[in-house]
Amino acid sequence: MRKQTQNKAVKTAKRVIVQGYHHRETYELNYAVQGFAQNKYFTSDRTKKLDEHFQLEDLTPLKGYGLEIEVECSRINNAEALAFTLENVAFQYVAKDLFKYQRDGSLNGLSSSVEAITQVMTKEFLRNQYPAFKYAYDVFKLYGIEATANCGMHCNMSLGLFGTTAATIQEALRKFVYFINKNYQLSCSLVKRDPERAYYCSQMDDWDNKNYAKQFDFSTTNEDESNHGICFNYYHFNSGRVELRLVGGQKTYAAFRNTLETIFHLVEAVKRCSWSEIDDMKKVFKGCNKYVLSRLEDCMNNGTLSRDDYNSIASNIDTSIDFGNY
Repeated sequence: MRKQTQNKAVKTAKRVIVQGYHHRETYELNYAVQGFAQNKYFTSDRTKKLDEHFQLEDLTPLKGYGLEIEVECSRINNAEALAFTLENVAFQYVAKDLFKYQRDGSLNGLSSSVEAITQVMTKEFLRNQYPAFKYAYDVFKLYGIEATANCGMHCNMSLGLFGTTAATIQEALRKFVYFINKNYQLSCSLVKRDPERAYYCSQMDDWDNKNYAKQFDFSTTNEDESNHGICFNYYHFNSGRVELRLVGGQKTYAAFRNTLETIFHLVEAVKRCSWSEIDDMKKVFKGCNKYVLSRLEDCMNNGTLSRDDYNSIASNIDTSIDFGNY
């Protein structure tokens, strides 16, 4: 069993500023980089400083995830009070300085919603923080905080997750974007996205075509053309990250954990699988853990994964990953 510990030190309560705002064509300067006093990289055993471009001093590639957690609240009608409650109550056991808080015009009620955005975190760090996130979800219930149907949890991913060379990174990314578009309904189920509410994360033209995917060069994209309407935003590629926008709002802690575990698995699968294997669900999800399997069971039950594929995957899972009560 994997040992889980909660941070012992409770953060000192402080006022929280809700920064930035984006809605359709209205932007406050560079809202995306407002809020953090110091950019940081959270690893399993330490925190490292990042420069203004989110890079390490020695330029070692990051292998991290950044979450944009959107929530709405039925009991708090003030954005700064909501952000204060998140930072000092719900997220009191997560690592210090992990979050910043911003407004998002895609949510209902600018005074009763907020987007909690994390620093860059490794998979190991996130897994160690699961108990703190479980506590946060318990607090959400008390304060009427919820990932409603309007909410998403966009997941930013460092390019270093996908390979060690420019060529291997490009190839793995091509397979990732192809997979989620070729299997769009399944992918929606994998990350808890209602396909009827996907106007900010729609299926992408041409990316269900393997020949198109194989030839695409991400390095030719321009960050100024960043697209907030598609399921996978690769226009930040030359800045060292990409964004899986398809991820829906996670209504429970179990959904949050299983979605992250599913994303972790897919990142590894696209590096391991060949182009012929990426169309075979048994190959893609071979050796997944029980949390991913639980999500695949949901997919089987809603008809986006065949029972035969599920049974084959279930017969060969990795039993070494167990977070106990978390």
